[in-house]
Amino acid sequence: MRRTLVTLAAIVLLGLSASPIEVTAQRGPGKGPPGGGKGPGGGQQPWGKNAGKQKLPNLVIEDVKPEGAYEVYNLLPGSADQPRIGVTADKAYRLVGYSKESRCLKFVTCDLVTGALNAKDIKLPTDAPDLGEEPRMANDGGDWCVVSDQAATIFVDVFKGKVKVAAGFDSAVAMAPPAPKGKKWRPEDKEKAEAPSGDQYHVHGGAGGRYALSLLVKWDKESKLYTGNGATVHFAEEKSVSLSWDHGRYGIPPKSRDAVCAVTDSEIIVLVTVPRKPGGFSGSTSLSTLVFDRKGNLKEAQESAEPWAGGNAPRFTLSPDGTCFVAHPEDGLHSYVIKRGSWERGYKTNYLDACVGFAPEGKVGVFTENLSPQRAALKGINLATGEAVWTTSVLHAEATGDGDDEPFTAVGPGATLVAARYGIIKGENSADEPIWLYRAKAIDFEPLSMSYDNDGKRVAVLALDRVFVLDARTRAELNSVSFENPLSSGTLGEFVTFDAKGKKILACARNKGVWLIDLATNTIEKTLPAVPGTWARAMPDFSGVVYSQSKDQGGNVMLQKLDDSEPQRVYRCEYKDAQAVCFWISDKGDQFLVAEREIGEGRLFLINEKGEPDVTYNVADADPMFVGDTTVTAFVTKRKQAVLINEVNKWTYTGINCTVVGPGSEGEAIETSFSAVFKTEELPGRSTYGVTAASPFFGGLYTGDERNCKFACPAGVLEADIAKGAMKLYAWSREPKGLAAINPKGKEFFVAGGTGLTTYKIK
Repeated sequence: MRRTLVTLAAIVLLGLSASPIEVTAQRGPGKGPPGGGKGPGGGQQPWGKNAGKQKLPNLVIEDVKPEGAYEVYNLLPGSADQPRIGVTADKAYRLVGYSKESRCLKFVTCDLVTGALNAKDIKLPTDAPDLGEEPRMANDGGDWCVVSDQAATIFVDVFKGKVKVAAGFDSAVAMAPPAPKGKKWRPEDKEKAEAPSGDQYHVHGGAGGRYALSLLVKWDKESKLYTGNGATVHFAEEKSVSLSWDHGRYGIPPKSRDAVCAVTDSEIIVLVTVPRKPGGFSGSTSLSTLVFDRKGNLKEAQESAEPWAGGNAPRFTLSPDGTCFVAHPEDGLHSYVIKRGSWERGYKTNYLDACVGFAPEGKVGVFTENLSPQRAALKGINLATGEAVWTTSVLHAEATGDGDDEPFTAVGPGATLVAARYGIIKGENSADEPIWLYRAKAIDFEPLSMSYDNDGKRVAVLALDRVFVLDARTRAELNSVSFENPLSSGTLGEFVTFDAKGKKILACARNKGVWLIDLATNTIEKTLPAVPGTWARAMPDFSGVVYSQSKDQGGNVMLQKLDDSEPQRVYRCEYKDAQAVCFWISDKGDQFLVAEREIGEGRLFLINEKGEPDVTYNVADADPMFVGDTTVTAFVTKRKQAVLINEVNKWTYTGINCTVVGPGSEGEAIETSFSAVFKTEELPGRSTYGVTAASPFFGGLYTGDERNCKFACPAGVLEADIAKGAMKLYAWSREPKGLAAINPKGKEFFVAGGTGLTTYKIK
């Protein structure tokens, strides 16, 4: 037997060094006569007298097409994303994109009670214009949100899927070019930046997304005056109303805010400012509140006699009930809450751009204040009395921003929650740290591990920032549990797996930690530090994690229980400078398939709970390359056969080998052994324990038996037809950047890549 497998090893290396050609892979000698007769498991002798002249078959690859996809988004924006998040009393959402081809607005939504995230496409009606690639979602979104592009104004009820088109494009006005990114700011650019450049539309969202103020800003460069007139108030559930006022005299609303218009049962109020010196945007500014009736007739222009700080004028803001506004008088360093009409000063701020926003019904505003060198206070303030309703704090870095880069984007009903680009904060007293309704660092989706449940109906995904569960058929997100601190990019996922009843998930990331997740409560029930080793695998009853110690620690197979007790030894590695690896655990957790690696001879055992061999596989004379040293995953059949998938990397080739080892300490042990090769550069990728795409991720991602079995790997699914002695790769990509999980039924697999998750069918 040793001679046969040594010959096989030599041929593998020969095959890896030459251009492979197709040959028929035969069954191995099995337990029949040494010559390879017709005994059980026998067949033709694969490596005969002229074996050195043979070449291994190429790996057969069948490309498969996707059946359906799930795009993975974070509720929180990345550095290049629109930061605005809308909130209701118990939900949040963000506009993540627009598809011109399908005419769909793409949102990500979050249930703040369960934490579940979902992607939602909302198709625009036929009367909607074709929007540009980056339409703007306004701040202060609630049950409705305002989406605009130039004059086009659309109201969207994200959760009901309703859309109302309030206005289309204005063909007489040129589309504004996108703002340049990464341009270095110079102080001398201030006046130029504040002055309009050509005719421009400004669309300001209203409280809860229920209305929007749209106006055409016309600017005369010679006279340095506004020359436009009026604006239009669009409503989500009413008809639009036209307003008329002279922009040159009264000015226009602050451009960096959405909350510049208030609508009550009887009035419409608009906050406007204009430089006292034509074009002098950094100097003194005049401020007015224009009061209209609900038909759009100007009832009163309330003009303030005092000067206001022009440098901060773009950030002045009006409360949704129209009773007061926040602005910076020129006679001091800070802004105040100002009572409309009487100009009486109330609550004084002590922070640059202190106003976060208002509850959609008014009455309460949210402000930042200086608290300490490290932190800023975040307060809900009663606008009428100036008293704090609740107080918490955030880092100074989390409280600063400007214009469309404001860190805070919406305040929920009654100021019970605040949406920020880094999380959803509960509006309650919490001195040192805010109470988070949703918190997850906005990072690119990077899958670490994934698996189906036992019924093949759900898929669990371990990502850098969370663990989430998808419906395998609809790809709808069912659960989402975020980590307090995201894992670093490049982390290797050891496993993520469901328990037998599908009620809990156990996940493990190498050198990072272990997490037990309760799907009923959508919470992390238990967190363990990183296991001190590799080849981690979950115990079926979730009592702990089995792993391999490093060689210098003894190389033993250990069990770290979830009860925080000291690790227990499952198997003692007998050889020095070797490592024992557990490839498989029985469903009852009472047997472990263990191999000792890198000792010069094959050692393969089926160990019981006491660490004693129940089965000793007769592989002492076999080449360890095919019975443990290069094994990347394995399982044990009902007949106690060990089915191993091995990988050999040599020069520019990779060889994949399947070896079936029969139980027993006497007689021929190798029942079947066959291989296939491919050029590594033609199928690049990353696996947990190798560098090639064909190496299956460790974690028990297989289905089948000793006749036919399938293994998930980064490139797709590797099928080993043991009856025919052949292998085939069902590939979703020839350059895979992701990983796969195979359905227990063996007819489909899920792929997690850099942009989302996709279903593929196996014929």
